[in-house]
Amino acid sequence: MMTMMKTQCPLISIIVVNYNGKRYLKNCFDSLYKLKYSHYEIIFVDNGSQDDSVKFIRSNFQKAQILKLQSNFGLAIASNRGAKVAKGDYLFFLNNDTLVDENILTELVRVAQSDKGIGVCACNVFTYDGRKEIGMGVACDRFGYPCGNLGPVFYPDAAIFVNRSIFEEVGGFDSKLFLYGEDRDLCWRIWLRGYRVEPVKSAWFLHDSACTLVGEEKYKTNVWKRELGERNLIRSMLKNYSLSGLVCIIPQYLLLSVAEICLLLFVGQFKVVKQAYFRAYLWNLKNLNDTWHEHKKISKLRRIKDIAMWKIMSKKIGKIQVLKWVGIPQFEAKSYKSN
Repeated sequence: MMTMMKTQCPLISIIVVNYNGKRYLKNCFDSLYKLKYSHYEIIFVDNGSQDDSVKFIRSNFQKAQILKLQSNFGLAIASNRGAKVAKGDYLFFLNNDTLVDENILTELVRVAQSDKGIGVCACNVFTYDGRKEIGMGVACDRFGYPCGNLGPVFYPDAAIFVNRSIFEEVGGFDSKLFLYGEDRDLCWRIWLRGYRVEPVKSAWFLHDSACTLVGEEKYKTNVWKRELGERNLIRSMLKNYSLSGLVCIIPQYLLLSVAEICLLLFVGQFKVVKQAYFRAYLWNLKNLNDTWHEHKKISKLRRIKDIAMWKIMSKKIGKIQVLKWVGIPQFEAKSYKSN
């Protein structure tokens, strides 16, 4: 009887990682407290915040289990720490700047349990005002660069609902990926293991996205984000491709990178090239031994060949598509480090 109840109503561990995000927490946790699905726990992982986030949660949301880290270890490590103390059959990693629908867990469990081939469920995401549908996850090109909705959903946006046993099977989040791309990397390994990412239109939430447009044309970012994005993308490629796949993809990546760097130099973005791209390359050289160790582990786990993965990935080139959509980004001085 207990086994049947566990199967029909599995325990869900909702893991919310926070870093100085107190301004988002009331809306996020108010929505979690209104969930109609009854069998869940909330784990709040704080990455050394200095804005009284922990005090706020402790005072207002006593049901949440608080895991307080002493400093900012990044999203991947904090998420893994949350998963380690979680008791759920499924893990729901949720951004702190979200507001979820009351039926979201019910819908996610329904779909996740309908097919053993589903490793991850992707929710339907709307802007925070609810006016615009962003979509059910992100497509990516053969380099792992995001392509919006120009292809099958490769990984979710802002929330990952994953079978716990599969999460552990592939090794969880890569602790070397401090921020940006850790979700893509996890799902890449889950795809390689033979599972898939399933979009669930009926499971939705609102997201106060970190993507900021200047007017309606220019995309705002900063050098540090660009550095992290590039270095994490390179590490994911080196880990997740087979040797034959790397022989094919690395020359293409180098050609694309040279073109991108030349364009940035042409428009005077010398600082971006030096501090973002060269640092990203240097970081990967310094961490090559560790990356190759992970590559060998993933090679033993993989059930899907690169040629099959390419059918899942978009045929478009993500960086070219972004350039067409919003032009060359506007680089700001402010970074996540200084928040």
